[in-house]
Amino acid sequence: MHTVHRWNIEGNGRIVIDKGGNKIFFPLGSHYNDTCKDNDAFTGGFDMVRLNILNMKGFLDTINDCTGKVYMFGPDDKKVQIGKDKWIQSSLWQQYRQNKNCLRLALEIPEPKDYMSIVSYYAGDC
Repeated sequence: MHTVHRWNIEGNGRIVIDKGGNKIFFPLGSHYNDTCKDNDAFTGGFDMVRLNILNMKGFLDTINDCTGKVYMFGPDDKKVQIGKDKWIQSSLWQQYRQNKNCLRLALEIPEPKDYMSIVSYYAGDC
């Protein structure tokens, strides 16, 4: 696992981690406003993150450790909550195996702490 330090965050808000000459870029959340918590329709303050999952067990362990909800975008752009949902996760395992141990996902992670946890896991697992 890689801890994201402030020197890894560029001026444009992207997190950059140099992994042996290969830079990994992550968009950092653009806005988080506590007043939006009162609105039930508001589910985010962070932009969508696209990840290429190569270690499904580690990814799901990280997702299940999150305190808030983690949403996956389906092919029809419908958001599905994937944390601690065994049925959804078994479906992800099936897709992962069909894609020869690789799965590309688009996620929305409303909680900043969970966002950093998932990004840190992903950076350390690449």
